[in-house]
Amino acid sequence: MECLEFYTIRPGDTFYIISRETGIPLRRLLEINPDVDPDRIQVGQRICLRAEGETPRPPEPPSQGISCPIGSVPYTVRAGDTFAKIALRFGTTVEAIKNLNPDADPFNLQVGDRLCIAQPIGDEPDCPEQNFYVIRRGDTIGSIAAAFGVSQRELLTANPSVVPTNLQVGQVICIPLAPSPVEIVINRGAKRMTVYKNGRVFREYVVAVGKEETPTPTGVFTVINKQVNPGGPYGTRWLGLSRRGYGIHGTNDPSSIGNNASNGCVRMFNEDVEALFDITPVGTVVRILP
Repeated sequence: MECLEFYTIRPGDTFYIISRETGIPLRRLLEINPDVDPDRIQVGQRICLRAEGETPRPPEPPSQGISCPIGSVPYTVRAGDTFAKIALRFGTTVEAIKNLNPDADPFNLQVGDRLCIAQPIGDEPDCPEQNFYVIRRGDTIGSIAAAFGVSQRELLTANPSVVPTNLQVGQVICIPLAPSPVEIVINRGAKRMTVYKNGRVFREYVVAVGKEETPTPTGVFTVINKQVNPGGPYGTRWLGLSRRGYGIHGTNDPSSIGNNASNGCVRMFNEDVEALFDITPVGTVVRILP
């Protein structure tokens, strides 16, 4: 079978993600790549997207094809890009880009690579609880309220000047905090997470933390956003922390759990982070110990 269209594996790719991005059924991808082990694909490896006799696919917009955590946007690397240039363009930092893209090699960026970039914020809004959110394409008052665990009425009360039928991309709104019965304590040295509910130990998990050169920050933080199925290195769930660029998330590399393996975020097995996600409201306190 002659291949007429190839695809080069990029950081964070899986056969499922490639299928979702290209619109090619997963079963068909496996059929036209019989010699490729979908569980062992490597960055830079080429796979077939279209075999002889198949109809060409229409081109997709460059902004599609990557799902980023709430508070960040997808970006496609251009010729001449470096992390420093991208950081300057978006008003962010190189460290923040590294934290959001743990599998990206800053010294080997390729044209077409996809990155998540924290949305730039000029002056932080005057929010009483210092909890805010930047509107993204497709957001509604209902979807934002659900993501942050508050009611639409509470959200609109906190933002009296916001017109719910006229949300603007890039607009910043205040998010009221929902009371949380949960507290999360992470022991960085032991690579253990203990979840307390109403003051009692509820669950314990093994986690992965930052590498020696990119350690997980210690201190007291809060969960400020949540997202289902961010994909790639973030696994099936994301809980963003009040320390910008850091979060608790799943993984596409389960072998890393229990190790110093991340760029500073806390990684969990996907099934564990899904269970944590379901019981953890936005506003939950997260204490990270040395």
